[in-house]
Amino acid sequence: MTKVFFAESTLEYRQGMAETIRQVIRENYIAGVNLHTGAEPPLAQADLLPPPRIEAIALDFYQGKVDDEVMLAISDDFGLVSVYVVIQDDRCNLIERGNADAFEAGSACWSYIATVPVESGTRVIVHAAATDCLGGVGALRTGITVP
Repeated sequence: MTKVFFAESTLEYRQGMAETIRQVIRENYIAGVNLHTGAEPPLAQADLLPPPRIEAIALDFYQGKVDDEVMLAISDDFGLVSVYVVIQDDRCNLIERGNADAFEAGSACWSYIATVPVESGTRVIVHAAATDCLGGVGALRTGITVP
């Protein structure tokens, strides 16, 4: 058996958090029925660990040709691990997919280089998903008709 020693302040913190959780449950649930009134419980703050945010997908340089560039502006609080791009037509047929690359380490600007040509007049939807080092995922999509 392994003994673990906690500082008195750690035990007090743990007890305080347990009491807060019990209070939230007592105030918001009775016999499994949610009585939540709309006020956010103290431990469920939406901005506590926010996922990455894809602020924009810029298709200014994408014209359906090989080596065209899809640019992405992404903000995050914890460090991005990957940005994945999927390009489909308007009938959800896959055109291409792959990882985007950061312009430079720690940059908020990412780009995906197209590898498949798309016929003029085709409506394409570009989906992007950004994953941070905590596993948070942010997503955005936009579309254009290829000129």
